[in-house]
Amino acid sequence: MTLLEYINSEERGFFLPDMATNGLFLINKKAYEVYESPMNQLELAKTMNEYFESDFIYSFCDGIIFCETLGLDILKPDYDFPSVLTHSITDIDILEKYEVPNPYESKRMPKNIESLSLIAKNIDKPLYVSIQGPFTLAVQLAGATHLLRSIITNEEFVLKLLEFTTETVKRYAVAANKAGAKLISISEPAAVTLNKERFDKYVVPNVNEIYENLDCWKSMHICGDTSELLENMLSCNLDAVSLDQIMNYKEVMPKIPENIVLIGNLDPIELLGRSTPEKIKEETLKLTKAMRKYNNFLCAFGCNCLNDTPVCNLQSAIKTGRMSYEDLDRIDI
Repeated sequence: MTLLEYINSEERGFFLPDMATNGLFLINKKAYEVYESPMNQLELAKTMNEYFESDFIYSFCDGIIFCETLGLDILKPDYDFPSVLTHSITDIDILEKYEVPNPYESKRMPKNIESLSLIAKNIDKPLYVSIQGPFTLAVQLAGATHLLRSIITNEEFVLKLLEFTTETVKRYAVAANKAGAKLISISEPAAVTLNKERFDKYVVPNVNEIYENLDCWKSMHICGDTSELLENMLSCNLDAVSLDQIMNYKEVMPKIPENIVLIGNLDPIELLGRSTPEKIKEETLKLTKAMRKYNNFLCAFGCNCLNDTPVCNLQSAIKTGRMSYEDLDRIDI
């Protein structure tokens, strides 16, 4: 079954939430208590599945896993995602000292793969996994300013670094796929800094190399205004694209091929994080009704939610987004 077939397998809307940090409060555990324990990962996934009746299941997103495995300094908050503090791979000589991590042996990676396998075997829903893309990982390793300057001054370094990050991401993505991941999203937020020509050179071939090695549904997410890059994104060998909440889906949707799913794009900050269930229902209805004439729309959040987003707000969005088409068509907005 394709992703498109799955989201059309019932006469209702389907929903893909991305909000695992919110589950930390529900199970009363800190981030690294979950990252370091496959059983805690499973508990978190089961709890999220109980509170939020969506159409996919997911692990606690670990976007920092590559940088941490490679030894970069990491900020580790208790109830939010970790982040990189230093960018240490700044030239070819330094890069050559590193080896591509083995997802079955390197530091926390084996626990992540075990966690994905546990979740996939214990919860009967498609397992969604978001993985940092090669260009964004390169930015994390070298620093945004240094890498973007190097595109002009030292392209050899950029290409070698991207070769390294592509192999790193590919090995982990393949392991995640084998562990049971059904939908893998390559997240490339740093790619929004590129123009169309450089996107085609530094992003498209590398994500395609990853996609070609996966046997699952394949997606890409980029934050920010991707109006100029949408055509380039769609040239990748993917099943779905996910865009930021600032994008106008009424304008975007006619540009999406019928065989590619458009995922998004409820505002996770102002709407979900700081609004009310009633307002969230209203805005979700506006979005789903506007997309009603298309069969390749999957309702979701534009990006990760705030970790303190009220549970009732999230439940309101998901319940509304999964409304039956019969009920949805009765409502006038």
